[in-house]
Amino acid sequence: MVFILGKGRSGTSLLQNMLDAHPAIIGPPESKFAVLFYPRFSHIKKWKESDVLLFVKFLYMEPLFSTLWHVDKKELTEKLLSVREYLDYGLACKMVYYQLRKRDEEVLLISDKNPQYILFIGTLLKIFPDACFIHIVREPRDNIYSQIISFHDKNPIFRAYQWLYFNRIIETQKKVFPDLFFFIKYENLVMNPESVMHELSAFLKIPFRSEMACNKEPRVVEAQFIQSGMGNDVGNIHKELLQPVNTSNIGKWKKGMKDFDRRVTEIITLEYAEKIYEYEKEIRPDNKIKVSRFKLLKGQYIYFIWQAFTRMRFKNVQLNLYYSKIKRFIKKDKLPIWEYF
Repeated sequence: MVFILGKGRSGTSLLQNMLDAHPAIIGPPESKFAVLFYPRFSHIKKWKESDVLLFVKFLYMEPLFSTLWHVDKKELTEKLLSVREYLDYGLACKMVYYQLRKRDEEVLLISDKNPQYILFIGTLLKIFPDACFIHIVREPRDNIYSQIISFHDKNPIFRAYQWLYFNRIIETQKKVFPDLFFFIKYENLVMNPESVMHELSAFLKIPFRSEMACNKEPRVVEAQFIQSGMGNDVGNIHKELLQPVNTSNIGKWKKGMKDFDRRVTEIITLEYAEKIYEYEKEIRPDNKIKVSRFKLLKGQYIYFIWQAFTRMRFKNVQLNLYYSKIKRFIKKDKLPIWEYF
């Protein structure tokens, strides 16, 4: 198991596609089921038939899994029941992933990605003790500008703190488990895809395949957004993933980012981005917009509330399923989730 860790709009989906181009790698669409159902099923020592049926039931109640994965429910249930006496939670999850295998080659690796996995690295290692991680980071102004234009986001302060604290969490975990992490800068990935994927293949101990550097067959994108019928909004957000790897998204913030959004991003993230990831500050001297300390503290407070709530809801299956229904209702109004606090 390898997990791609990075804040949303940092190139995690692109990297997932590039890995999935390898015929011996399974790269499924997003679903947080492994972490979501961990509190409910991880303690089971000897799985009963009722446990398997409940696990499958919860899987198909999880919105991303039920919408995007297209796994045959009957077949999955039969396979899990056939090995019930050997099951533990990690094996049950791997068997779910394995249902997406469509090639003849032996599966060497299963990759998965979700921005919120950053908050649950310890949990992932409990489920999959042999797991490793890929940390991908993107220049913060490009990252936050991409979120603003893609999701009509109106809270750059929250997103800037998310960029800062997500990467701080990962860097802390790297110090604890240095051998389990591989680091990629988004800009290096799109400028030198073959070189980066060669190095990543060596880290993952898999043979490099030239398809990994091209993104010519974006299977993940097709599965998630074209075949799923999720609507044009989601498809438009990821439509660039249907194109070969390119550098067109580097430096977009310079042309389109509003002065206020740029200023708060620079105040919150640039010192850390320069120190840890060697991103140049490049602060425009005529951008003298003042940002009140109150707004910054409010954005930081909202981030910590969101983080605490996210950790809490992941510990309760029913609460999380209820939250998913509420969130889908809120999205119909196209307002950011924090507008409802």
